[in-house]
Amino acid sequence: MPQADFYVLPAADIAARQRFICRLAEKIVPEGHQLHIHCGNAQTASELDQLLWSFKAESFIPHTLADSNDSAPVVLGWELEQIDPARVFVNLTLGLPAQVIGTGRVVEIVVQTDEVLAATRQHFRQYKDAGYHINMNDMRRKPAR
Repeated sequence: MPQADFYVLPAADIAARQRFICRLAEKIVPEGHQLHIHCGNAQTASELDQLLWSFKAESFIPHTLADSNDSAPVVLGWELEQIDPARVFVNLTLGLPAQVIGTGRVVEIVVQTDEVLAATRQHFRQYKDAGYHINMNDMRRKPAR
């Protein structure tokens, strides 16, 4: 069964999504996962490329831009034809490419902005309708009882 993982962050800024994907990639790439991080455009992919190089001095996440001929566990793409269905699809855009439905695993990173919340709610419905198993990972701090 295909799986969709939603990570709900407490932050209300878009940059938090990029910082979170760096931390997530740092954890799951050593486990053998390969990622396609879908960015809105080449500029956003380039910004994330720089962040992956610099986010932690003691960490290295092998990655490449999709328009290069290099191979790496993490690929940063922005064009539909760059999507590799064999990789975990990480969506950093507001849209959901149709060819993603049916891939084995997808990740959505949710921040607290109206635009992102509306888009990811729609994506949730699309994944659910397509038969995905949904995992909700609420990263917001829970109030003490």
